[in-house]
Amino acid sequence: MFQNEMQLLLTCQKDLNNPAYKDSVLLPKYKELILEYEKLLKVSKKIFKISDTQGRVLKKREYEIKNLLDNANQGFLTCGKDLIVDKEYSAECIRIFCRKICNLNIVDLLIDTGSDFPTRIQIEKTLSSIFNSNDVEEKDSLLSKLPHTLFINDKNINVEYKLIGQEDNHEEILFLILTDVTEKIKSDAQIEYLSFYDSLTSLYNRAYIDRVIPEMLHPENLPFSIILADINGLKLINDVFGHEKGDQLIIDTANVLKKSCRKTDVVARWGGDEFLIILPNTNEKFCQEVVTRINNLCQHSGRNPIAISVAMGTATVDSLDTNFCKIFGQAENKMYKNKLLESKAVRHKIIMNIEKVQQERGFETQGHVERVRDMAVKFAKLVGVKAGSPEMNHLMLLVSLHDVGKVAIPEEILLKPSSLIHEEWEIIKSHSEIGYRMAQSIGEAVAAEAILALRERWDGNGYPRGLKGEEIPYMARLLAIVDSFDVMTHDRIYKRSISVEEAKREVLQNSGTQFDPFLTKTFLEKFINIYEQ
Repeated sequence: MFQNEMQLLLTCQKDLNNPAYKDSVLLPKYKELILEYEKLLKVSKKIFKISDTQGRVLKKREYEIKNLLDNANQGFLTCGKDLIVDKEYSAECIRIFCRKICNLNIVDLLIDTGSDFPTRIQIEKTLSSIFNSNDVEEKDSLLSKLPHTLFINDKNINVEYKLIGQEDNHEEILFLILTDVTEKIKSDAQIEYLSFYDSLTSLYNRAYIDRVIPEMLHPENLPFSIILADINGLKLINDVFGHEKGDQLIIDTANVLKKSCRKTDVVARWGGDEFLIILPNTNEKFCQEVVTRINNLCQHSGRNPIAISVAMGTATVDSLDTNFCKIFGQAENKMYKNKLLESKAVRHKIIMNIEKVQQERGFETQGHVERVRDMAVKFAKLVGVKAGSPEMNHLMLLVSLHDVGKVAIPEEILLKPSSLIHEEWEIIKSHSEIGYRMAQSIGEAVAAEAILALRERWDGNGYPRGLKGEEIPYMARLLAIVDSFDVMTHDRIYKRSISVEEAKREVLQNSGTQFDPFLTKTFLEKFINIYEQ
């Protein structure tokens, strides 16, 4: 820039030094003109330099502002009275509308042409009224009537509208701010869901019950009944099989309860192993029918690993004189009473179920428990234990539970036909402690101690505690002989059986080391009275 002008200035300056012009009367004026021209060039260059710098600054600021708007995760656009979108808009608009939007009708963008025609017409009328009105309050009122939440291209879009005046003319433009709130709506819905639903069973939770009870305790819902249900054996499943199986038992129970109820009933998980069922328009007779239906479904639910069993209590009211706390208290008292009355039957059912699981999964040979029970009872009578005594009852229970801990051992280890590595053997040895916890969880402390000690040895080299001699519970010492004898005389996956005489010699050989020598002597001397082929 200014190259021609500078070249002209240099040419003129050379003329001043040309001898041909030294006597010219115009030379002083010419010199003055050149000086003024040089000043004019300097000022002009300075002005252009300032202008160029300002232009770059403005360009940079324009880029920064556009970059800021494009990364604001919001759509910004404007349109005039003709409702045509101006060429400047943020990049988020392209993501929202899935296309470039310059020169498109704003109503076409906001409302799909064929989806909501009445709304489209209403928006067009409202926008037209806004631009044609001269009343500020009326404009604000009309703006508030425009839809602020729209569904555009499978996205929930929040829209804000602002009228902006322009300095160069008296016309206004409409400025729209669009925010994609799809994820926020999903997140809010998830938070609300988690607030009122149990994440494990998808049933309603306690917070939801607290919210709806005031609404449900209404005259139109009378008579009004509730059922409180408590899962039997959940602690046992958690202790023996792990919390994954325990969670599955909770889920299966929830499904039984839902299947037993009407759509108008409310089934909720009240606590860890407790469920609450609210039955509007339900009298006492129908409430009991629901209880019966639940029990029937539980019996036919299968075992995973034990059959579903619940203790239930009910309460029914025909008037609203009693508040919900009292209704709940009545059902809770009945539930605990029934749980206490049913506890022995439930324990027996759990034991029988686990025995079946052992046989079905191949953990015990067919008839092992029956054979061991028969020999153990005869053996116990020979050493002075009376039939029907607490000791004999404990022995009978011990026989049923003695290897129950094996159900928690992985099948690939327990039924492995080849030799076990050290880590696998350590897992196998854990079945004593698992069986102990199981017996403890159903309230059989004596049997639990005997189960824990069944793999101890008379010489103290057993597991898990290294007990020695008479430190080992008496019934554990007695059963250890009978159990080992039956195992030796029947085929196992990992070992072939031996003959009865070979097994007797094996028992004698381990007297005083593995087995109690005094009980071993009695077992072998009275063998003909204990073992029947």
